[in-house]
Amino acid sequence: MTTSQLPISDRDRHALEGNLRRFIVFRLFYSARFYYPVLTILFLDYGLTLEQFALLNLAWALSIVVAEVPSGALADIVGRRRLVIFAAVMMVVEMSLLAFVPMGASGLLFTVFLINRISSGLSEAAASGADEALAYDSLKALGREEQWSHLLEKTSRVVSIGFFVTMILGAFVYDQALLNRTLAFFNPDWEIARETAIRLPVILTLLSAFVVLATALGFRDPPTDPVPQRTAGTGGLGALLEAFRQVGRAAQWTLGHHFVLFVILAALALDSVARQFVVLASEYYRLIDIPVSWFGFIGAGMSLFGIITARLSRYLVNSHTPAFNFAVLSSVLLLSLLGLTLAMPVAGLLFAIGAFAVLGMVQFQASFYLNRAVDSTIRATVLSFKGLALNLGLGFASLLYTGLVATLRARETALPDAELQKQVFLDALLAFPLYYVVLMVLIILLARKESGLWTQ
Repeated sequence: MTTSQLPISDRDRHALEGNLRRFIVFRLFYSARFYYPVLTILFLDYGLTLEQFALLNLAWALSIVVAEVPSGALADIVGRRRLVIFAAVMMVVEMSLLAFVPMGASGLLFTVFLINRISSGLSEAAASGADEALAYDSLKALGREEQWSHLLEKTSRVVSIGFFVTMILGAFVYDQALLNRTLAFFNPDWEIARETAIRLPVILTLLSAFVVLATALGFRDPPTDPVPQRTAGTGGLGALLEAFRQVGRAAQWTLGHHFVLFVILAALALDSVARQFVVLASEYYRLIDIPVSWFGFIGAGMSLFGIITARLSRYLVNSHTPAFNFAVLSSVLLLSLLGLTLAMPVAGLLFAIGAFAVLGMVQFQASFYLNRAVDSTIRATVLSFKGLALNLGLGFASLLYTGLVATLRARETALPDAELQKQVFLDALLAFPLYYVVLMVLIILLARKESGLWTQ
């Protein structure tokens, strides 16, 4: 008997419907990170150095990579709700640390930020796949799997609007002068100190974290068939050992299901190149003569394109084959990357939109295909494979980019520093479309011998 065939009581049906609503709320507030538009300068204003900032980002990335797959396996074993709650608790911990740590360069400050980054990485890893698997299995238990693309579109739309508000509001409250001018309009005696203004994006995110925790506690694991993996050794060390066995089972299953494997690889190829540009977007904006004061508004505006790309992605997955959709995304990305190499003043921003759009569409389509193809017993584990693959893909692309920049910089020794920075960045942009063409050809060669692989 499949999950969708199990009889459901009215109480269970109400709980499952609530899961769908909570999934949207969870995604909305989990992504409401008000400090994102000022991330680097916030860390520095607290009292950290650039070198410490780089080390903290490395610790954050490593914690995600290490915990990604084991957390997905644990979600399949002990229940997705528990992992979602753990993710919410870690978000509360990470933001509480920043909200109350004393400012100023010190060993304590770096230690607290290190714990913050590790907590953040564990939270990201725990949430990745678990919330999605919980929502999809809730739809499946209700017998409404065909509505998954609709739920993904609605979630993307809400999160895009929320991210737009978050970016604008986060940058606004961080700007002490602008904030105080606004407060003076209502009452001349109202004034925010600089240290308080620095903490405001963190405090707002902490409030979001409490909403995330309350939402996570309201989730209910859907009624499913008895799953041996979830009941074997679910306490302490036994659960951890079972998680690693679960990883082995899911990996073996994935290698035997080529459609799932190639969805993950295609997502890796598209995401790694698009995301590498997005990481460097602010430098590109400066290259094409966009004022720094516009950056926050551009980031907020880019988030609104998620509404359009979600609708387009829903149409594509419901109306066309995976092969066609891979071709569409590849074409959009390649045209965008080629346009970016022209570095047209201001107008070059139009090509940047394509890279941002591809990111959202890759996430949407990979989520749609993987959840539809993967069995419930290993769903979160396989979704964690996707998360790990995307992180590794970005890491490898970043290493290649770093090596390329170092090589180009060594060749252009005659230029002044300011001109050298621009020229090296512009020359490095030429490698982006070439690198993606190589990845795309490899994906096609690997897939072409599998009959029906891209027509599911």
